[in-house]
Amino acid sequence: MAFFPEGQGRVKLLMLYTIKKFRTPVSREQLYTAMANVDDTDFFSMSELMAELEQEMYVIAVPARDQHLLYLTDRGEELVETFERELPRSIRDEIIGYTDEHRDEVRKSNCIAADALPRPDGSWMLDLAILENENTVFEMKLHLPDAKSANAARENWLRDADGIYIDMLTKLTGEKEE
Repeated sequence: MAFFPEGQGRVKLLMLYTIKKFRTPVSREQLYTAMANVDDTDFFSMSELMAELEQEMYVIAVPARDQHLLYLTDRGEELVETFERELPRSIRDEIIGYTDEHRDEVRKSNCIAADALPRPDGSWMLDLAILENENTVFEMKLHLPDAKSANAARENWLRDADGIYIDMLTKLTGEKEE
């Protein structure tokens, strides 16, 4: 696939560059939102171009809970390194600024899961997880008495999953943080 300063090759390169700069798996929607900040390509065109990037093995889409997360392949990484200087510095800076600003939000959205399901008796089952790449690193299932406690637990998990995970590990292993 040839990459040129204009046209579809340019948009594909922008997409690959954006995925690389996030430095964390990204959903299609998150990628398209980022792209909307630097390029005026419409959603349907980006979807078609992403399908081509997947077919050409520059990107892989890995299922994770209720979505697919995009990863650069070695081939995609190589292509970005070869051609990224073809992108104007202003666009690269814009992408870097956007990805730096939104990286934690994207990572939490894609790696922190909290599913709440009501039970017939009025209680709730809560499934909390931390995902890393395509693996579940930590998962906890809770049975809570009502919607209020389930919502509170879910919100606390989404706000501070990393801290809760560290606290749990510390308590379970008996090791104190230094």
